[in-house]
Amino acid sequence: EVARFANGPVLAAGRWVWDIDELRASTLAGLALAAEQGAKSWGIDTWALDFGVLDEHGVLAGPIVAYRDGRHAGGVPIVRAVLPWERHYGITGMQHMDFNTVYQLAAEQPSPIRAGSTFMLVPDLISYWLTGVRACDVTNASTTAMVDVHTRQWSPEIISALGLPPSAFLPPDEPGAIRGESSDPRLRGMPLVGVATHDTASAFVGTPLTDRQQALILSLGTWALIGCEVTGAVPTGAARDLNITHELGAECTVRLLRNVSGMWLLDECRRAWALQDGQPTVLEDLLDAAERALPFAAGFDVDDPGLAAPGQSEISISGRLIGRWDGSRGGVVRTLLESLVVKIARRAAEIEGLTGGHRPTLHVVGGGSRIRLLMQWLADATGKVVIAGPVEATALGNAIVQWQAMGTVSSLAEARSMLGDMPEITRYEPRGSKRAWDDFAERITAGKGSTHGR
Repeated sequence: EVARFANGPVLAAGRWVWDIDELRASTLAGLALAAEQGAKSWGIDTWALDFGVLDEHGVLAGPIVAYRDGRHAGGVPIVRAVLPWERHYGITGMQHMDFNTVYQLAAEQPSPIRAGSTFMLVPDLISYWLTGVRACDVTNASTTAMVDVHTRQWSPEIISALGLPPSAFLPPDEPGAIRGESSDPRLRGMPLVGVATHDTASAFVGTPLTDRQQALILSLGTWALIGCEVTGAVPTGAARDLNITHELGAECTVRLLRNVSGMWLLDECRRAWALQDGQPTVLEDLLDAAERALPFAAGFDVDDPGLAAPGQSEISISGRLIGRWDGSRGGVVRTLLESLVVKIARRAAEIEGLTGGHRPTLHVVGGGSRIRLLMQWLADATGKVVIAGPVEATALGNAIVQWQAMGTVSSLAEARSMLGDMPEITRYEPRGSKRAWDDFAERITAGKGSTHGR
């Protein structure tokens, strides 16, 4: 790791937006440090969905609104009125979330996209500022719910339904192309590689799979993305009923996924506790306390829409509990993690049912893979062998595409075999009672609408 910087939405004029100037400057500063240390190429990935619009002069038109801003949901009925959900899903295979880019665009009135403008997702926008090259990566574009999963190109039908000019949308390209050289002298002419710019797409690339037919993958960070890597998948009615998403991946793959609210609520509680204490909370101390807390005391739906906006705490969660917790921080953390585990286990079973076969292995990548307690609980609740790590799968997946483009590795399989030898990779066998986890999940499902608090 060369450099790290904090990032989060900020409230400005009543809206949650990204400080894009700070993101741009911090990214450039980190890349400059890497160049000084001998880096030979670079690529940018970020979260999905959010975008900027360049006007006809190449100037950013307005702020970049964060997907967690509550106004985006207003776009849903607008899109539904011109594009029925069954047809929309049949084209894109994208799961419904109120903040999908397509709904963001519909909710922004007047539209920032007009003749002569260019729509750019965040990683492509930052890359443009550092190279002058305008390009669009297919992995991130697919998350907008505006790309045809069959053609891997923007859907003319959807763009027309929204009344947007097709010329504003750059043709999506596949990861692996060298886009151009950096224009900032601090980057010493390093070539920019068009990587899988959606962080989850890069995380899947950076997962040490040996057989994609036998494994599920969980990218566990702020979001928990549970699913599998396949080829040739197309949307079906069964997938639509489960709200399964078909995100496009590197090497013409498709990621069949479900989103679960991952470590978001734990991060929010830690933020609230840090404000209360006047100092940061120590995660290891919280996890130790959680391990000692009473198991299965209470649970809740981690995907409750009311918990999606910034500003959550144990207070906002307490009114949604099924059962009772003692209100201690250890009890709160245990409840958060146990509720997350049962939701992930349920989604894993749905993915398996859709793909028609048992997958005995669960690869977990991302920051959450470091939490030993959580990994063992996932093994117990799913009955699967959990392969945890690498933590920095997203950065490694980004790098792998660069290595392939620059000729350092010959294939994705070769790179993944290298990842499998990393010492941080840890294996967890099921050892607890799966029945106890199933019973807990049933209690939460049966108890919806009946909350008890502490």
